[in-house]
Amino acid sequence: MKEILYTAGEIARIAGVSLRTIRFYDAKGLLKPVSHSEAGYRYYNQDSLAVLQRILTLKYLGFSLQKIEEIMSSRSMEQQLTEQKELLLQKKRQLEEILSAMEMMENSRESDKLGFLIRLLNLLTEEEKIQEQYRTSGNLEKRIRLHDYSTSPQGWMEWVYERLELGENEDVLELGCGTGLLWQMNVHRLPPGLRLTLTDRSAGMLEKAKENLSVFRKILDEKQIKIEYRICDADSLELEKERYDCIVANHMLYHVKRREACLREIAYGLKSTGRFLCSTIGDGHMRELHELVAAFDARIEMPFESITKAFRLENAGPQLQAFFPQVERMDQDNDLIVDDIEAICGYVSSYPGNAACILEQRAEEFRSLLRKRMDREGAIFIHKSTGMFRCRL
Repeated sequence: MKEILYTAGEIARIAGVSLRTIRFYDAKGLLKPVSHSEAGYRYYNQDSLAVLQRILTLKYLGFSLQKIEEIMSSRSMEQQLTEQKELLLQKKRQLEEILSAMEMMENSRESDKLGFLIRLLNLLTEEEKIQEQYRTSGNLEKRIRLHDYSTSPQGWMEWVYERLELGENEDVLELGCGTGLLWQMNVHRLPPGLRLTLTDRSAGMLEKAKENLSVFRKILDEKQIKIEYRICDADSLELEKERYDCIVANHMLYHVKRREACLREIAYGLKSTGRFLCSTIGDGHMRELHELVAAFDARIEMPFESITKAFRLENAGPQLQAFFPQVERMDQDNDLIVDDIEAICGYVSSYPGNAACILEQRAEEFRSLLRKRMDREGAIFIHKSTGMFRCRL
């Protein structure tokens, strides 16, 4: 059967886009014609329609043209379709949440409308808040301070490090390295010859990590440890095949929208004898603090509750098992007993969104509440639910 060919105008009409759009994608190398007529007309076929569908889907999902070019050039058609389906399902869930909040607001009493309005605003601005949250290291450092009041005899970073089981001369990648705290806290324990690649999507975080680790330059040189710092977004991860002995993702996979694609790429970049370790939180993590904050001022946004729910200790296992035959879960026995008012105030003010603004206005009231609670109980107990998974191919 003779292949059906379409002119640029015909494919534009079929797709419902302008001829100018088709020419633009051609100029960018995204939608090249399959042939030309003697008069110079561009011709496209059915495969061209499939390519155009993928471009328009990624554009609908909010990807920049540069990002679309990267995805289209680095993935097979099957991979692209799988990832697009995953992204569209995420978009569907987000839209369903927004529609549900709108309907509840419509049907609520006038006195309840403000609460639903705040919920709706949180949903609409969630991604923007998270990006702002990690632009610099300040908010992260405030949250870390609270964990100084841990009941565990071993700090979180030391606990994580021991489970990496690093050996001499290994290639190690960390996704979302933050301020580099994992390596700062364990610098004296690092094996010789380590080749460490630290990545983060925030340039500010990477600069802070580089600054923090520069203090240990002499130790690192003596051990012949090399560190590379690289800006990298886990949502568009591309790794060299079977390069790494160990890949680490510490409390960050719940931020990754294209998590399935990210995990597939991690498995691709891991050596057959390597391991992938990722940590997360569980249901009920920091519940006592969140309840205290909500009771103090219901307007304070706590988006981490919804952000982390897609990848927690309770549901992460099956997601990992789709790519790693061996998945081992390890929980840390740890809670917080906090008698420091400023540590709690700093932690709460670091929440993404409006927390800092509200606490600035009601700071003394919040401190007074904490002081009365501590006078009565001695300290504030906060349950932690944290752990990690060690995965092998």
